[in-house]
Amino acid sequence: MNNRQKVEAMELDFTGKSVVVTGAGSGIGRAIAIGFARKGASVLASDINEANLLLLQQELALEQIKVEIKACNVSVQQEVADLFNSSFLDRGVDVLVHSAGLTYFKKFTETSADEYRTLIETNLSGTYYCLQETVSKMKQHQIAGSIIVISSINAHRPLPGQAVYTSTKAAIESLCQSLAVEVAPLQIRVNCLAPGAVNTNLSKVAMTEESKLSAGRNIPYGRIGEPEDMVGTALFLASSLSEYMTGASLIIDGGLILKR
Repeated sequence: MNNRQKVEAMELDFTGKSVVVTGAGSGIGRAIAIGFARKGASVLASDINEANLLLLQQELALEQIKVEIKACNVSVQQEVADLFNSSFLDRGVDVLVHSAGLTYFKKFTETSADEYRTLIETNLSGTYYCLQETVSKMKQHQIAGSIIVISSINAHRPLPGQAVYTSTKAAIESLCQSLAVEVAPLQIRVNCLAPGAVNTNLSKVAMTEESKLSAGRNIPYGRIGEPEDMVGTALFLASSLSEYMTGASLIIDGGLILKR
């Protein structure tokens, strides 16, 4: 396919592609899993919350779309290994969207050592486990695949009250950049998608409806983001339209970062 054909093929089709989405039980991961499934991909949706995965599976079944689900705590290396050893992935992995993660809305001095370890083990170690399994699978099947890691605008700017969380996101972006260089000769691409303020379960813990409206007024685009706002960029990063892009971090924030 030449460059002109790629540009013309804007109606993306992932039929025949195997896509793994972690954190698919809610928020951004859920929206992205649905987006790929609707574009024909064979989706393996994973999350620590199996009940949420079942709801996702049932919702897509109403559209006559099948999606495979598997519960997984990404902070546990063996569970990640079991996820990628699923028979569903016998032909390999074409795309990974790693969205699983968590945060605590706490000041640095009030964050306990246990909470610190949980953030590191889930956000950073979990990313390491998923990326290592994905690269191994892609190399085994000689797949020129795409790895997309959900980062955060706060990997690029400070966020008081979430110092440990932001440090994990900055570390994740560094990890992805270095990995991108390492696997580029294999035609495997590694990019980050960095959302700004997004209306998810994580944000609901810290934001009332009034604070969301207030935050929206501070965003040039005029509102906070929705999980669905991230889907198009994820599809783009997984497609041949972005085949020369690796090691990048795309900030999707309605212009929020410009209001420093």
